[in-house]
Amino acid sequence: MACKACGSEKVAQLEGEITASWSHPEDLKTPPIYFSQQLWVCLDCGFAELRVPPPQLDSLRRKEALPS
Repeated sequence: MACKACGSEKVAQLEGEITASWSHPEDLKTPPIYFSQQLWVCLDCGFAELRVPPPQLDSLRRKEALPS
């Protein structure tokens, strides 16, 4: 798989533990979402990508759907 940013073939597939949290001050009481997932990192430019698992993606969608 080639890097989508620079085209390098030096892409490593890694296991990662991710914490996703909202950055606005009014969201400080919203708990972060934790998940473990595979991610791909370009060893030349540092570009990384991952796929959020469905249960955590649903949690993000529910938060986004709440009235501001």
